[in-house]
Amino acid sequence: MGREGLRRWYNAVMDRNDETHPAKGRLNTGVLTAFGCYTLWGFFPLYWKLLSGVNQYEVVAQRIIWCFAFTAIVCAVVRADFWKLLKEPRARRFLIPASILITANWSIYIVAVATGHVLETSIGYYLNPLVSIVLGMICFRERLTPLQWIAVALCTAGILFFTLGYGSFPAIAISLALSFGVYGAVKKQGGYPALEAIAVESAVMTPFAIIFAVGLAFFTGTHGFLGDVTSLEGWKTTALLVGGGAVTAIPLILFAKAANTIPLTLLGFIQYLSPTIALLIGVFAFGEPFTTAHAVCFGCIWCGLALVAVDSLMRSRKSA
Repeated sequence: MGREGLRRWYNAVMDRNDETHPAKGRLNTGVLTAFGCYTLWGFFPLYWKLLSGVNQYEVVAQRIIWCFAFTAIVCAVVRADFWKLLKEPRARRFLIPASILITANWSIYIVAVATGHVLETSIGYYLNPLVSIVLGMICFRERLTPLQWIAVALCTAGILFFTLGYGSFPAIAISLALSFGVYGAVKKQGGYPALEAIAVESAVMTPFAIIFAVGLAFFTGTHGFLGDVTSLEGWKTTALLVGGGAVTAIPLILFAKAANTIPLTLLGFIQYLSPTIALLIGVFAFGEPFTTAHAVCFGCIWCGLALVAVDSLMRSRKSA
């Protein structure tokens, strides 16, 4: 394609030349990118499970390093100056906390997948829209409608039942929902372009990730990135770790495109594709048990999400 062709494609995908795109065409592209983003996120457990033989924290470190490498290369190709953003004091106030939050979210997620808790990650991402509603009330002084209050109560009841019935508090689900919800709130307040922001977030954490990866290899004597270079399995592991950068960055870029193009109510419906795929993978691919506690918890969350969806549709029609 060449550098110029890639830059033109990126500008088109990110709607940087909006005047040349009819509204209907942008909507269709936005829907396709939303489906692409949430489908990729839904299948994430299959990718990270391939790295189950590598230390989970090294996977996180390599994910940060190669995410930065990938986004820096794309920024260079499309002439997006993320270094300018990194030097801006206001940007650092938002993007440094965002980088810490998303690193925590990635760490929890990868450890959860590696230790056989894919169902709990699904609960976490089903909860995420409701966490966003509560954060909107706390941080942005948004008022909850009666249906939203009922939805929050239903999800709380589901979590309580799961805790009592399953015998353990769903810490992974709550941590994922809170970390990603707060990350979204911080990003919303910052309001910076997706590609440049992701590059800055990964750039902030990359020095720490490199130090951690080198220290882990030195003290444990093992590392996945430069493992057994004489075997096909060793090269496969290295390729998967490097590919984790693109796997991480591409859905985030697609998400930014979708969020800027289609109505949030429509994006909200498509959002549930990701945890649904993860739920099916957890049960049918990895054989995780789906207990009564899981069923009641998911049922309460789904009912709550249905109420939120109905409420959003009612308000959008009223506004129209």
